[in-house]
Amino acid sequence: MALAALVTYPAGKIPFLWVDDPTPVRAPGPGGDPISVIIALPLRDGFALVADPAQPPAPTVTSWRVELDATGLLRVCSPRDTPEQSFVSDLQLATPPGWREHAHRLGAVLLLVGCGLQLDDAAHLEENAAACARAGLLISAVVAYAETQPGGRPRP
Repeated sequence: MALAALVTYPAGKIPFLWVDDPTPVRAPGPGGDPISVIIALPLRDGFALVADPAQPPAPTVTSWRVELDATGLLRVCSPRDTPEQSFVSDLQLATPPGWREHAHRLGAVLLLVGCGLQLDDAAHLEENAAACARAGLLISAVVAYAETQPGGRPRP
């Protein structure tokens, strides 16, 4: 599941994209403890753990990108993806007014990935994000944004 938000900071509005894995796949981590795959893979690419969801870290990760077509079909692409499968694919995304314009103008979005965010309960997102952050299950990075034509081709 994904949720788009336009967040206002003193420097301006920042397009956020929240991605949640409600049923995480766990694998052994480097210390032997199980770790969520949806968290582990982006961390290897430069995403940062979020301690405070109100002030998420924003390292730039150039190997990732978010694509959104005119119909609202979302893809989040990682360097491990194949043409047939991306990190997030074919997910319908509603965007708030101004989100696309800001993302297009900046050429980037702040991508937040978590496990257990319960994005369908937007009224409790702040609480759920804080719980995920405390559990080490929320990461973020600034990634490239592109609008595409249906089928994934870049828009002219």
